[in-house]
Amino acid sequence: MTEHTPETESASIALAALEGSGAGWWRILDTETAWWSPRMYELFGLKPEDGLPTIQELYRLYHPDDATLAARSLMRLMNSDAPETLRYRAVHPSGEVRQHLTWGQRQPPDAEGRRWLVGMVMDVTDHVDDAILLEGERAFRFVADHTSDMVVRMKMGTGLTYVSPASRAVLGYSPSEMIGKQPADMVAPEDVERIRAFLGGRIARGETVSNEGYEYRGIHKDGHQVWLEANPRLVINGAGEMTEIVDVVRDITARKEAEAELLAARIEAEAASRAKSEFLANMSHELRTPLTSILGFSRLIGAGGGLSEGDRVYLDLIRSAGETLLTVVNDILDFSKLEAGALTLDPEPFSVAALGEGATALLREQAEGKGLALVCDVAEDVRLTGDVTRLRQVLLNLLSNAVKFTATGSVRLSLATEEEDGATVLVASVADTGCGLDPAQIDQMFDRFTQADGSVSRKFGGTGLGLAISRRLMDIMGGEIGATSDGATGSTFWFRVPLQRVEAEQVVGVEQAGQALDRPLRVLLAEDNAANRTLISALLGSMDVALDMVENGEEAVRAASATAYDLILMDMQMPVLDGPSAARAIRGAGDQTPIVALTANVLPEQIEQCRAAGMQGHVAKPIDPRALMAALGEYARPAHEKAAAA
Repeated sequence: MTEHTPETESASIALAALEGSGAGWWRILDTETAWWSPRMYELFGLKPEDGLPTIQELYRLYHPDDATLAARSLMRLMNSDAPETLRYRAVHPSGEVRQHLTWGQRQPPDAEGRRWLVGMVMDVTDHVDDAILLEGERAFRFVADHTSDMVVRMKMGTGLTYVSPASRAVLGYSPSEMIGKQPADMVAPEDVERIRAFLGGRIARGETVSNEGYEYRGIHKDGHQVWLEANPRLVINGAGEMTEIVDVVRDITARKEAEAELLAARIEAEAASRAKSEFLANMSHELRTPLTSILGFSRLIGAGGGLSEGDRVYLDLIRSAGETLLTVVNDILDFSKLEAGALTLDPEPFSVAALGEGATALLREQAEGKGLALVCDVAEDVRLTGDVTRLRQVLLNLLSNAVKFTATGSVRLSLATEEEDGATVLVASVADTGCGLDPAQIDQMFDRFTQADGSVSRKFGGTGLGLAISRRLMDIMGGEIGATSDGATGSTFWFRVPLQRVEAEQVVGVEQAGQALDRPLRVLLAEDNAANRTLISALLGSMDVALDMVENGEEAVRAASATAYDLILMDMQMPVLDGPSAARAIRGAGDQTPIVALTANVLPEQIEQCRAAGMQGHVAKPIDPRALMAALGEYARPAHEKAAAA
């Protein structure tokens, strides 16, 4: 600062009077221009011949806890005419701490229009109640001594100046062993720079207190590392310099170990889940591959005629057993997806009448084989939006159970709609004339792996998952499902699900399955299983389809580059080059021929893998001839378009 000396005689007289009272007198114009009386130097333990301290040096003379208070008091004086009084602690260069009381006020403008701050300072150390200070010190010591967290104070350039007794439990050191040490000496080297950067950011932002702390590894006296948590309070002087740190350090080693154990358990659980998914995927694939031949050839043989009545019975038993096994596989996969929360809905417009008639058509042959009347009543053919595939799955579950457990009489599907809270509620019921259910057992029927009793599984088969899956699907759709029975004269299973109405012209695809091809097609089949190649060839033999067949993905890529096809049917798991890799290679060559996966891989992530590789559609094995026909009709692209594009 630039020293300015009072000019008038009256000022000198006033100064002498103040000096005689033991008070120091000061005048400040700005941060660069000031004046101190000789007593001011004595009050701060300085020598007049050394000159006025700079503003930075001055703030270092304040106790770290009081420097910010002094800076704020000075700012208020500069911006207000109100007097300001402040008690603070001054720290002499010798380290002695003195209690000061200062008073100041901004003066009216002088002849040159300048407004000085004028004030006085008195040393009141001998007048401060030592009992009050001692009580405050005792309170601090009591809290610090009885907390399990380690309380520390660290002065910049000096090291630790206070450490609470908890240091023994946290780091193994006694407080006296830690006094004077630098905290960084007890921090893992790899964490030191991170902590310095964190504190540097807080200093730059002027954050003396923050809600955000940090975790780091401390070095115990015996050499092992412990996890610690800190959120220090920074003491910053008026010059913006950090002079001291006050911190409460907590041992979080147990928490970190628990988190590590939890993470390891989660990783282990995720690995187990992946292993389960892989097992289910492999199980599904290995079962679906032979089922493709069992069900496909049994349908072909049955449709060909020429069988004796006895042979037809045997053939029906083979097909029924295959369909039962397929139902078990599908139930297990569906339930696994529901348990994992991986099942998502795919809403689309559909016709209520088409939904009911399609579901009953699939079970009509089975019902008629038992001599049952299977009836579908639709109150009104309303068009709705919903996941028609999952709705059909629930209906088929209820209908197949009704047909399975009804020996004589009928099974009736009733579909109607009701308006409720701005939504159209689809109401479905399946009533049968079977043996009925014990009313006390109805609720548990919707639990997984549950049937009415053990004899049901032995007599009729099944996993006991169908109704549990149906309930979970209804939950996802926001609906409800239940059943009623008197235990003697049949049962009625029902569900209610809120959906949205749509215009009739928006409904597509549901009623179009099974339409004949409108033109000849040239199709490439990539399939490594000889039985499946024979089956697909037989299924397409009666259609106007020219079929080329290859046994692996590499052959498929060569064939696609040499010939213009309307459609490529691609298995996923093949030797030499798998289906997705072959599809990417075909797309990489600029060939946009539609590719449909014809595969036993049916999990959602596997279907997504097909689409990511550039395939347009997916037909699951065992092959439903209607699904294959629908794929041919929907995806086949005239070969001449490909030739023209080339």
